[in-house]
Amino acid sequence: MSLSRIRNSVLISLLTLGFGCKPAAYIYPVQENKQSCLATLEPRFSTVLYNAQVNVTGKHLSGILLFKTMPDSSIRVIFTNEMGVTYFDYEFLEDGFRVVSSVKQMNKKLVINRLKNDLSLLLLHGFDIDHPGILSSGTEAYYAFRRKKEQVYFITDASCSRLMRIETASAQKKKIIVNLTGNGSGMPDSVYLAHQSFEYNITLNKIIR
Repeated sequence: MSLSRIRNSVLISLLTLGFGCKPAAYIYPVQENKQSCLATLEPRFSTVLYNAQVNVTGKHLSGILLFKTMPDSSIRVIFTNEMGVTYFDYEFLEDGFRVVSSVKQMNKKLVINRLKNDLSLLLLHGFDIDHPGILSSGTEAYYAFRRKKEQVYFITDASCSRLMRIETASAQKKKIIVNLTGNGSGMPDSVYLAHQSFEYNITLNKIIR
């Protein structure tokens, strides 16, 4: 079996794991009466490249993840390995999502939905950012949205000058924590996305060109 096919098989196994595990407890913040500021933090960019590392249950994958804003304002997200093999090419549209291409082994609904949901958090895609529920906890503001059976929280500092992290929770349990650094109004300099119910994390470090 070729190296690329082995890596593809590993990635499928990694992305389909995680069902039936008990997540960590989630503590909810309290309601706050204020206006949303998320529109000022929505990522705006032309092209961004990241070194990407994926780790799940002791397995490791690495490659280049490209985010590109197209002329029609859609966003393409393309993941390739070091050998130039494209694992997937996704398009986030204003009102939807499209698989442009995918290796056969990854062209499965479960894998696509998991990746789409993770990547949409970084892009604030699919959320009505002008009308969130707004809560607070200490010096942090939580901008809350319902996504199917889970809550999604975009967490900023009190002055809403930066997006510090993103969390998702279901049935009062944390599911995903995304820590961000150096984001401002563009894409962050680094991302660490960790699923809490099983060993699956993604690390992104921006490539400066």
